[in-house]
Amino acid sequence: MMNDMPELQETEPELLIAIDRVGVKGVRRRITIDSPIGPLFYDVEIDVFVDLPRDLRGIHMSRNMEVILEAIDEARQGHYVSLEKLFEAVGRKLLTKHKHARKAEIVVRTTYYYEENINGKKVPEAADVYLSISIWRDGNIEWTVGVSLEGMTVCPSAQATYSVMEKTELHKSPSHSQRARLSIKVTTCRRIARIEWLVNAARDAFSSPTYSLLKRMDEYLVIKKAFEKPRLVEDLVRYALHYIATKLSNEGFPGNTRIFVEAESYESIHPYNVYACREALLSEVLKEVQQG
Repeated sequence: MMNDMPELQETEPELLIAIDRVGVKGVRRRITIDSPIGPLFYDVEIDVFVDLPRDLRGIHMSRNMEVILEAIDEARQGHYVSLEKLFEAVGRKLLTKHKHARKAEIVVRTTYYYEENINGKKVPEAADVYLSISIWRDGNIEWTVGVSLEGMTVCPSAQATYSVMEKTELHKSPSHSQRARLSIKVTTCRRIARIEWLVNAARDAFSSPTYSLLKRMDEYLVIKKAFEKPRLVEDLVRYALHYIATKLSNEGFPGNTRIFVEAESYESIHPYNVYACREALLSEVLKEVQQG
């Protein structure tokens, strides 16, 4: 009887209009990766999509979940050494399952854990991670990797004003400080930018990192460091661009690598946030830095 049932998805729709993305969103799973440094565990949220031609009414949605579950099971058996390899395989499996599709897309959200060092103590911290891959049937691949994390900023404008008015040393002058969120995304072909490169570029752009655990002497050191490196929200974007562009260039990435940086400051003396962003090719950033 199942063989006699019509495949509604493979019929012609009433409106012959193509669709760019069809799939499932928000699939949450735990993934085990047998990496070169040992087993790694990721709690991930996954979206998977394929495109749909104008003459088909829909896709077989269950095939998307089949692909995800197959790949996760293969990862558990040690078939993949990184998240990138696993989701590249997911993309290729999607194209195999959906014969009509020209393109498959996978979006992954997870958490990257790293360590901050304060006064000789290591403090574990976390960054939000965004990973996407687009695979075309002709073999082309595009990767986007992104991170988002918070840090501390000190306003240089208020600090300079106080220094002038009170005749105090600039780095010892008070100012308003706040947390800010900095996000960096890098889009490439063939090679993928490493998450830790983006995290380090963001960390170094802030006046100071933020820490989950601080004792009194630790607080003193954080404040001292931050007030010696005041940054506007515009500065966060510029420094993050400079740091990640320099790293990518040193690693041999091509000039058409795309970089997007945005910063949002949760202002302490204003009832609103302030924001800045920049999107550019690696070659454009390097040229501006060299000219400066």
